[in-house]
Amino acid sequence: MTGESGEATISVLHVDDQTHVRELLSTFLQRLDRDVTVHSESRPKAALQLIETHPIDCVVSDYEMPVMDGIEFLEAVRGDYPNLPFILFTGAGGEEVAAEAINAGVTDYLQKEGSDSYRLLANQIRNVVSHRRSEDRAKIARTRLIKLYEQTDGFYTLDGDWTITYWNQQIAERTGLSTDDVIGRDFWTVFPEAVGTRVHDNYRTAMETREQVEFEVYYEPYDYWVELRVYPVEGGLFVHSRDITEKREKSQELQYRNELLESFASTVSHDLRNPLNVAEGNLQLAQETGDFEHLEAVAKAHNRMRNLIDELLQVARGEDLEEATVSLSAIAARAWETVSSDGADLAVENDIDFKAYQGQVRRLFENLFWNAIDHGDATRIQVGALESGFYVEDNGEGIPPKYRERVFESGFSTDEESPGYGLSIVTGIAEVHDWEIRVTDGEDGGARFEVTEIERPDE
Repeated sequence: MTGESGEATISVLHVDDQTHVRELLSTFLQRLDRDVTVHSESRPKAALQLIETHPIDCVVSDYEMPVMDGIEFLEAVRGDYPNLPFILFTGAGGEEVAAEAINAGVTDYLQKEGSDSYRLLANQIRNVVSHRRSEDRAKIARTRLIKLYEQTDGFYTLDGDWTITYWNQQIAERTGLSTDDVIGRDFWTVFPEAVGTRVHDNYRTAMETREQVEFEVYYEPYDYWVELRVYPVEGGLFVHSRDITEKREKSQELQYRNELLESFASTVSHDLRNPLNVAEGNLQLAQETGDFEHLEAVAKAHNRMRNLIDELLQVARGEDLEEATVSLSAIAARAWETVSSDGADLAVENDIDFKAYQGQVRRLFENLFWNAIDHGDATRIQVGALESGFYVEDNGEGIPPKYRERVFESGFSTDEESPGYGLSIVTGIAEVHDWEIRVTDGEDGGARFEVTEIERPDE
């Protein structure tokens, strides 16, 4: 049961059949390094028993010994303790013995050549034990890391030639490739689609610089986002692979909600501004003329703002989510009541019933009406049914073809004084209903908006 005797102390087992050599080496080592404790044995078999019962950090052995020589002793030690530092310290033998010792797995080979050789031996003992302990700590840390990641995440290891040397169960389940499919194979051969990607570049950076690399990447063959942490280790790379698809989706959902909130705020501002302008204008007229009939328009505008606030709160709370059957003529008439027509007329050519969110579709008509009057200088607005929807057409200035692809963008406007949110609200409402909307020329040169793909009550 060999093991470390403690980070500060070093336990050395010295095996030599000559008593005076054992005593001399023990004296020299403990004088040169106070942290060294020496256990001496004359027979290799007794030394093997001592290794089993004492924590030994390093074995120092002579070569020429009766019954079992140093090479045979080394082979016996290596059979049970393949990583225990073993130094052959002998005055006999030459290159042939050294070669044999190296083949048997000796840690180091030193010749007994005066007192300086003992100083060299003491230094080498310290070096090999320190190296062994560093390796042990790295193995322990790696084992702990493996146990930690085995619970939830995927990981694998690659050697310096990009050969896959380990492949855990989680990464096997994620990729559909078992250990038998990948162990011993070149990583870039198993995953040729990764060559030339960020994975390829970052792995090579970690291998060449020996510095940790972390990055996120979408891996198209398996349709998921993965967070990769690449740790350089002795002889290759340790790769921790974590599926972050759900995390990315939540992040994208949050971004979408933030954009929706920003759009909602713009919508509220735009929808409330129109009746507010009506109220302010009529209030000013009442003050200037003393004609209280203008106050009726103010009250009407205030009532419209109150209704808008209630409707917008319903949308914000998710309460305006039940479809109802609406009449084209009725919903258009209700929307027209809230618009300051400035002498413009509304005509409904024919009527149809369709399914919609009432509050939202009324806002769609309101914004189309306001757009025709405020930006198009229309004097006549016509609403009518289509085979699969309805249209709103005016006789105003129309929308130039070069702007028709952009008029539905949030913030776009050809009027410097307009915030440009009206038509983006229209397209947003259409999208909620899964409708299609397009703009074209009206018969009198104005703008014509066609909304299609509506759902009829009998469908």
